[in-house]
Amino acid sequence: MNSFLERRAASATWWSALEIAARYSVQLLVLIVLARLLTPADFGLIAMLLVFTSVAALLVDAGFGTALVQKQQTTDDDETTVFLSGLGVGVVVAVVLWLAAPAIAAFYAQPALISLTRLLLFVLPLGALAAVPDALLTQRLEFRSRASAEVIASLCSGVVAVILAWRGFGVWSLAWQAIVAIGMRALLLWMFSGWRPRGCFNVASFRSLFGFGSYILMANLLNIISLRLQSLLIGKLFDVRALGYYTLAQNTQLAPAQFMSGVLNRVGLPVFSQVADQPAKMLGGFRLSLRVSFFVFVPCMVGLAVVAKPVITIAYGYSWVGAAPFLSLLSLATVFWPLHVLNLAVIGAQGRSDLLFKLEVVKDVASVILIVIGSQFSVIAVAWAALASSLFSVCINTWYSHKLLGYGLFAQLHDQSATLLLSAVAASVAWSASHWLTHAPLALLVAVLSAAATYFGLAVLFRVKALHDLLSLLRSWRSPTMSIVEPLE
Repeated sequence: MNSFLERRAASATWWSALEIAARYSVQLLVLIVLARLLTPADFGLIAMLLVFTSVAALLVDAGFGTALVQKQQTTDDDETTVFLSGLGVGVVVAVVLWLAAPAIAAFYAQPALISLTRLLLFVLPLGALAAVPDALLTQRLEFRSRASAEVIASLCSGVVAVILAWRGFGVWSLAWQAIVAIGMRALLLWMFSGWRPRGCFNVASFRSLFGFGSYILMANLLNIISLRLQSLLIGKLFDVRALGYYTLAQNTQLAPAQFMSGVLNRVGLPVFSQVADQPAKMLGGFRLSLRVSFFVFVPCMVGLAVVAKPVITIAYGYSWVGAAPFLSLLSLATVFWPLHVLNLAVIGAQGRSDLLFKLEVVKDVASVILIVIGSQFSVIAVAWAALASSLFSVCINTWYSHKLLGYGLFAQLHDQSATLLLSAVAASVAWSASHWLTHAPLALLVAVLSAAATYFGLAVLFRVKALHDLLSLLRSWRSPTMSIVEPLE
């Protein structure tokens, strides 16, 4: 990898991390405030619609955004084709949802969902407007503009939601939060990217991009269905309050997971795509990315699982304590998230979206089966099913990495053995520290400080390579001439 690409990748990593961290920090802060103003039932009602709106949003995107990023060199016709296709599908799917709103409400026996569905469907055409500017900024590794757009949109939508919730609008504050966020994001990305439709719809461009994007679309559809199936079954088989607890736990757990996957996907796919024809460099970057991301992410999620109860009570209040068991299990389910994301990014960077689709079919069929079985028992059984599904996916996601790069599951886990062991030791310390303290703020403070001191102290003592890599990466952001990709060992 040449020095220019190294500088761009280091800068992109920094700005992408900054943008996503700021956005999720704002969203988490807003969630904390809203949880104290709204009820679990309000969150449960919105969650009932997520399976429908999430699937609809994926149909609008159709994998075209990822296809533009992967292609690297795009034409005006490519970009305009994606724009017109997404906008057209967005309008059509929005009309379908409008007509289906009474059926959705009848399925859950919640009449209020008719009006909620017909309001939320406006996120679809608004999201389509942002697809091309977003993809082009990602392709160019220009994350400073994306950082501004995402953070401003999150702040504006958060302020709107809090004001509405404070004035008694209940679940409608959550719906308007989504619409304002998507609309502001689209407007700002258009402003910052400077992109305008200059070409025309081109059938050849459509076929080329959809050839790659269709597999991404099908893979993402399977993934989102298996994820949102949890909400659908809990909302249908149990009650809206239980779904509210589960949704809050899921949102809390997803914040760090989506932060990590956002950074790794945005930087990993463009950078890996540029060295796709150089297996040694790709493998070196892959191993480095895994080590650093595991070292940062794993102890956070294991720690969150251990201190879930004090986190819930401090952040959201005692009325939400019922979400703590779900948060513990769902946090454990995402411990291996960097492994999921980076293995898929390596495959996608080589243009093998067909392999991504095959992986998703296997994983999501297994996930659906496990979740359906779990839903027959209890809500906590659904969380256990999510954990089992994640562990199964770890094995599946590494299959093609072994075939393409000779770097499979056991080799990847062996490289992370020190991080996993240190995380287990630190989690034991955190549990011991919090187990004997009944005051939630004190228990959380003591647990976090003691676990962090143990984790980093042992990493320094035993000279863990992942810590060295992390410090080198941090220095590379200040001195961009330093290499961020190791040679093949």
